[in-house]
Amino acid sequence: MGEIDHITEIDRVLRGQSTGRDGVVAASWRRCVENYGMDPTRADPAHIVTETQLREHREQSERLIATARSGLQSLFKQVAGQNYVLLLADAQGVCVDFFGDPRFEDELRAAGLYLGSDWTEELAGTCGVGSCIVTGEAVTIHQSDHFGLAHTPLSCTAAPIHDTKGELSAVLDISLLRSPSPKSSQNLAMGLVTASARRVEMANLMAMTRRDWVLRVSTSPEFLEVDPEAAVALDGSGVILGMTSGARTALAPDGETLIGRRIDELMELSVDDLPDLMRGRPTEERVLRLKDGRGLFGHAIAPHSARLPRRR
Repeated sequence: MGEIDHITEIDRVLRGQSTGRDGVVAASWRRCVENYGMDPTRADPAHIVTETQLREHREQSERLIATARSGLQSLFKQVAGQNYVLLLADAQGVCVDFFGDPRFEDELRAAGLYLGSDWTEELAGTCGVGSCIVTGEAVTIHQSDHFGLAHTPLSCTAAPIHDTKGELSAVLDISLLRSPSPKSSQNLAMGLVTASARRVEMANLMAMTRRDWVLRVSTSPEFLEVDPEAAVALDGSGVILGMTSGARTALAPDGETLIGRRIDELMELSVDDLPDLMRGRPTEERVLRLKDGRGLFGHAIAPHSARLPRRR
């Protein structure tokens, strides 16, 4: 799509006309003009924070970076051959960790696919990281979906990472400098980035809740122990202290708050039943009955203190 066509389409969307563009993208374009006062005719370069600011952002995200790094390294190995770049941005939209091919470093830095790039929507316009932060949902912003002309060659797919209280803590983005034209070419990227974000949340929950029970749940017994869909941390009386974002979908599809609720309000399960859901039993027998009638499979992990050998 040429520059004139891109600007014309943005103008049509602003006048309320349908152009076939995704609703998420059209809503973002409207925010860019109406809320942020952006000009679609300007090809603004990528915004990079100062070294001092980057150091501050990285220090604030230090524990998350450490938790996510091994998972992101393995994801990068999967996609490096297709020239993808991985960005981990904090909740303020600043890239605090990065995986990319060093041969393209100058090009990546110029495009903003690098450490210290600020991808907030109000600075960068419609983009993977910024639009993910605003919507709270995984998004693909593909080529001319981008508001800014400087970013239209890129394809960016981003997924939110939440902390154990369900608040946004980071965004994982997988991007290409150049990609095939159809947006559907990024469906695999979407699957990879959402799965990786889920695993980072799971690793974070396990690291944060060593002294509590963790109940991991899955719709499939085969994946229950190796790649569960969601998890909650429970105190000794069965109150939910922490969760992964998938837990809301799995346990409270009506959108109810989970933190602070007792597990026996949601399913036919008490804390005393948790030892029966540990590894000694076949996964297909570890069935959980939810109060709304649905069934899931559960895997319980005892508090760290309970697993330590007693001193003599």
